[in-house]
Amino acid sequence: MTKYEPNFFVPCDKLRNTTLNPVLCKDEPLKAGDAVMNFINDFLSQEQKDIVILDQNKAEILPGKLQEKVQIAALSNGTLILKTNSSVWRAEISAKKTNIVAKCNDILGKIAVKTVKVG
Repeated sequence: MTKYEPNFFVPCDKLRNTTLNPVLCKDEPLKAGDAVMNFINDFLSQEQKDIVILDQNKAEILPGKLQEKVQIAALSNGTLILKTNSSVWRAEISAKKTNIVAKCNDILGKIAVKTVKVG
């Protein structure tokens, strides 16, 4: 009796020099991070992809306590929208808008963020 193997599993040695992406191999399981990145690349818009990258690098973008108190909510038409519940943190963000924009664009490697709004 032959063991059933789904047709999307392919021996990895046959795929080493190909450009197929994503590939599930018999001898190498797909890592969770790779699966997430494949989903991101296939189904999200460029602004949504940029938000994921910015959220992963939140520690570099927001200094000190802002990392804990502020959430990156959206990126729309060059406007980065940050959420916080405190007027103190809103004032802190307003004072550092220029630095936040510069760090976001450095991380993304392009000018995607032009201004910051706080909600």
